[in-house]
Amino acid sequence: MKAIRGVLVAVALALFVSACGSDSFHETYVSPGERAVGQAEPAGPAGDDGASISNDVITTGIASVRTGEPVSAAADFAAAVREEGGRIEFSETGTRGDQPRAVVTARVPAERYEAVVDALADFGEVVAQSTQATDVTQERVDLQARRDALQTSIDRLTELMTGADSVEDLVRAEEMLTQRQGELDSLTAQLDHLQDQVGMSTLTVTFSVDDDGYLPPNVVERSWQAFLTSLETMVIVLVGLLPWLVVLGAVIAVVVAVVRRRRRRRASGDS
Repeated sequence: MKAIRGVLVAVALALFVSACGSDSFHETYVSPGERAVGQAEPAGPAGDDGASISNDVITTGIASVRTGEPVSAAADFAAAVREEGGRIEFSETGTRGDQPRAVVTARVPAERYEAVVDALADFGEVVAQSTQATDVTQERVDLQARRDALQTSIDRLTELMTGADSVEDLVRAEEMLTQRQGELDSLTAQLDHLQDQVGMSTLTVTFSVDDDGYLPPNVVERSWQAFLTSLETMVIVLVGLLPWLVVLGAVIAVVVAVVRRRRRRRASGDS
């Protein structure tokens, strides 16, 4: 009898959880007009329909801003984000070649996202900007339905444990309760993460300099050092060639003297 009772309890629990999940899913995704003929409409508050479910949208954007001082502009942008109730999730400064560059990833309240994007012009020239919106309403509703079904199952298991007739029934109920609780915690974490993504939009901005007319801070020093290095190289080469230049000069002097002497002889012979 104990074995039969245990089987019956397990079957009843499985049917109960399945029914809960199916009803929740049905209420979410099936409109009144699509219900089977003869199916009773669940009772609910007056005026409650599918339109009452608000859309959940995850907004993600990227932008590129050109400015003479990328690092300073990035710091000012971060301060503006915090003033709007947002936070900085990632920040990096560095150089690309000789040019400074800064990248900032900000999380801003969804209702302030457009205002933050519009304010980018205050930090430089916005050369590129794009925004992507992803509707996750169905995902959120599904997670909520599964979470509610699991919570109902956990409550039912807790009740069954208090009225268990044997240790075997109690152990099996505890095992199922532990499993359901783990699934519930996982769904709750997923739902919290999804709600955070919806409530806080993400904007990644790259701050860089304009190539025209830009000189790195140490360009003058580098140019002067290059000139001195070139001058030093020339002096070394000249010192190395000096003995050969003396010999070459002597040869040229002899040749010039011989040529002049011959011209004088020709001139005296003609006279």
